[in-house]
Amino acid sequence: MTNETVPTKFCTDASFNHLIEIRNNSDALLTIHNDGTITAAEHLKPTETAAEVLRIMRETWMADAQSKKIRELRERIKRLEEAGDALCAAAAFMGWHMEIEKWHKAKEAKP
Repeated sequence: MTNETVPTKFCTDASFNHLIEIRNNSDALLTIHNDGTITAAEHLKPTETAAEVLRIMRETWMADAQSKKIRELRERIKRLEEAGDALCAAAAFMGWHMEIEKWHKAKEAKP
């Protein structure tokens, strides 16, 4: 027996015995089988299993390049909104109320 640890991961079984298996150090935490049944780790409470699966999902997905780009774009939008709000405050002193109204409409519009 070796002391080698298997990293935390999602995996799909090549033999198609299950759809998704979430492991932590070679221990299956949660398995979703083809028939829709779910098997959870017996050594953990259901809340502990759920918390660990959520942590693994966040760790896996948040490291994804697309997720990183989405976070960067959200931060950029936040900075642009803050700058626009600051300009609106200055524009109020200049009497540009129509432009301020347009800004608020554009900022709140749903894509």
